[in-house]
Amino acid sequence: MVMLKDRTDRWDPSKTYVIGHQRPDTDSIASALGYAWFLERTGDDSVVAARAGQPGEQAIYALKRFEQSSPTLLTGVAPTFGHVASMQPFVRPDDPLPVAMARVAEGDRVVPVIDDDNRPVGIVTSLAVARAYTAPMNMTAMLAQPCRVISEIAPTLSHRDRILDHRTGLLRSETDDFLVVSESGEYLGVATRRRILEPPRARLILVDHNELSQAVNDAEEAEIVGVLDHHRLGNPPTATPILFVVDPVGSTSTLVAEKCRQHSLTPPRGIAGMLLSGMLSDTLVFRSPTTTDRDRVAAVWLSEIAGVDIETYGHELLRAQPGLGARSAGEVLDTDRKNYDFNGQSISVGQVEVTGLQELPERRKELLEALHDRLVREALSFIALMVTDVVTGRSRLLCVGENWIVTALPFNHTVEGDYDLGEMVSRKKQLVPTLMAIIDELR
Repeated sequence: MVMLKDRTDRWDPSKTYVIGHQRPDTDSIASALGYAWFLERTGDDSVVAARAGQPGEQAIYALKRFEQSSPTLLTGVAPTFGHVASMQPFVRPDDPLPVAMARVAEGDRVVPVIDDDNRPVGIVTSLAVARAYTAPMNMTAMLAQPCRVISEIAPTLSHRDRILDHRTGLLRSETDDFLVVSESGEYLGVATRRRILEPPRARLILVDHNELSQAVNDAEEAEIVGVLDHHRLGNPPTATPILFVVDPVGSTSTLVAEKCRQHSLTPPRGIAGMLLSGMLSDTLVFRSPTTTDRDRVAAVWLSEIAGVDIETYGHELLRAQPGLGARSAGEVLDTDRKNYDFNGQSISVGQVEVTGLQELPERRKELLEALHDRLVREALSFIALMVTDVVTGRSRLLCVGENWIVTALPFNHTVEGDYDLGEMVSRKKQLVPTLMAIIDELR
């Protein structure tokens, strides 16, 4: 009988993940780090800061500036067979039958037969043992048989496969026990039908968003246990009451900073610097109409801890964003893009911050083509890219979509697919509400 060291999958059922939206901006990264630190200091040692995608250049700049590691990457939180596999003792193919019989006597319904490369050869079942006993041979010969002689073919499942993708087929199977293997085919454990039907769920605390359309992949299969956000409500229902905080300030980082102050907790310099970065990024150094006095008060406190001047560092941070010419069209569109559902219409709005609009004319055609590609591929009604000049505080809008939405846009039309938004800089407080009003009125 042999035991192997247990192995873990991508997310740990014993942990709670503080995680931002799919395309994490600076505030999403900062608030995940800051809130996880706060929760840990207030008694929850199971929390882990996480991210649902690759951080943008500005967030990476802030992480390096304040010497912080990026949050853990979670590409999805669906239960997999790895989450329901239990390491069970096994036998080798040449082990004598009594070794497997001992496991059956201990109550194991199946005994995995694993070769020297730790790959499944088959399974020994209680029925196979019973048949061996009734075989026409003497007891000595029967007990001397190697396990491989009576082993049966073992149904195997990959530890990274989502349970949801296979549940229907497994329900029709007559087998109650399955061997779970790694990507290279090595034995990891046994998954029972009961565990497969009742898998553990990832525990998530959402920061900087509360809509499933913006959350990490498979969030609908997770347990959402908390929300800390500053956006409109679009949250999914929960089975039990949770701590749900949505407050109209300029950034989620502001809310984290306020919680720290309320509990007389002073974050370390790195965390304070990240929270300040999230706040200055989301408010465009307090030029955005989303800015509140609470943001300014929190920023002063954080800047003293981080040891930076607000204005100097703020402009340094904003200029860390690469220009349009330094990124592919896909990177420009998807770095900070959020999806919304309004009255049955699926729309997507991205925003990119630049230090000048001079590169826009030469990239316009390519960006519009990329927008149209996503419109079709994601079956959207409307998709737009808000290009904001953080120096002048002005924005342009590139968009494609259903004609009844596009023709109703109340903005100055420059060329096809390109609109001048004037001094509009906030997607959340200015652009998205305008789009909602159009859809509500015309639908």
